[in-house]
Amino acid sequence: MTALLRSRGAPGWVSRTGHGMLALCLGTLLCVAPVTSLIALGWLSRRMCWRIHQQFGMQTDRPGWVMGLREKGRWERALGGLSANISHGLRSLTALAAWSLPFTALWLGAWWAGWENSFNKGYEQAFAGPSAFLAGLLIAAILLPVFPLMLAHMAAEGRLAAAFQLRRLRSVVAQSGWRFAALTVLTFGAGLPFIGLHGFATLAPGAFPAIGAMTGDDLAGLRNMLALGAAAYAFATLWVLRSIAARIYAFAAPRAAGVQPGLWDGSLAAEVAMPARHHSRLMTALWVMLGMAAGAGFGLQIVVAQFINHAWWRWVFHPFFALPWAG
Repeated sequence: MTALLRSRGAPGWVSRTGHGMLALCLGTLLCVAPVTSLIALGWLSRRMCWRIHQQFGMQTDRPGWVMGLREKGRWERALGGLSANISHGLRSLTALAAWSLPFTALWLGAWWAGWENSFNKGYEQAFAGPSAFLAGLLIAAILLPVFPLMLAHMAAEGRLAAAFQLRRLRSVVAQSGWRFAALTVLTFGAGLPFIGLHGFATLAPGAFPAIGAMTGDDLAGLRNMLALGAAAYAFATLWVLRSIAARIYAFAAPRAAGVQPGLWDGSLAAEVAMPARHHSRLMTALWVMLGMAAGAGFGLQIVVAQFINHAWWRWVFHPFFALPWAG
């Protein structure tokens, strides 16, 4: 157990499989609660950086859950991994909150306005709620597809300010080509089960009458099982999606760094810069529009799930653009 918690991975498929299973179990348990899911978010960010370095041919240490590097001091070696996961988790959550605020704030306001308008019979203002919803959906369609590459860029650069370097992110998106749209479509598909998870509490009693006959303890056990399953799905799905995003970034960033000379001087991308691929404007626009369509679909999933089973925090916290907690 101690060896598997170290940051330095052992070679061989047996060790890799054991490390992967242990990481999946630990990540699942952490994602059951919103506070501990911050640690899982930080680990996923560190792993993105590790994967990007691997793609660039750099030998770095595998991110650990608790223990730090062997070369460090006693306390940093004992808790260095945990400290790094919390630090990276806070940085990732700050960037995600800033990026998602423009549309989540509109959705929160639209829900409040729609409820208050209906309750107070203010039908002459009925346009306010739907208009805010649609405005938030449009902003989400533009921003959501960029989130994975933004996180990868911030992980590779190792600083929060990298999340807001819009010129660099625009170049990365342009150089990623069809991969940008494909990742957004995958994210859309992976998000569909969350509608079922959130709607189960509302729809299950009618679909499965036996649930209504359960005792309080049985219902609590069922809720715990569902929470554990949701956490496992959220963490495993994010693990895959963030790994794909890291590979796409490792492909696009070196080419994007060469688009404008000196753009990324001193950064990792500049050190491995490659000739840029000059996509036609039509093809670039096509892939961006496809990504936006998938992003709009993903945003619509959130709206539909909220109307099935409303909880205000789900406007702000979604495993794919906030904490990896499927509460």
